[in-house]
Amino acid sequence: MDEALHEAIAAVIPSCYRTVAPANAPTPYVIWQRIGGDNSEYLDNEDSQVDAADVQIRIFSPDIRDPERLIKQLVSALRQHPELTIRPVGNFRDDFDHDMNLFSADQDLLISY
Repeated sequence: MDEALHEAIAAVIPSCYRTVAPANAPTPYVIWQRIGGDNSEYLDNEDSQVDAADVQIRIFSPDIRDPERLIKQLVSALRQHPELTIRPVGNFRDDFDHDMNLFSADQDLLISY
């Protein structure tokens, strides 16, 4: 699932990183990370046939309008993925990072593969 998700995000926003971006990352850029999810437990000790996770996606940009526009565009594109099932959890959140001087928007997603 992780590889498919990364490729799908990078198709919309090429500067895509897992968990943390390098200090010189070109903007706009996106980071994504697993933040939890249900772990399937089977009585017969078999592995689950479905990979599922709660994922947070965060977009950073120096332009105040970019993160909101891009998060909506990205979620829409991800929901069209042929192998990933994407369900947004709530609405996106926006913020400003004073240390990096960048605006951001983040969205939590339930994803299964």
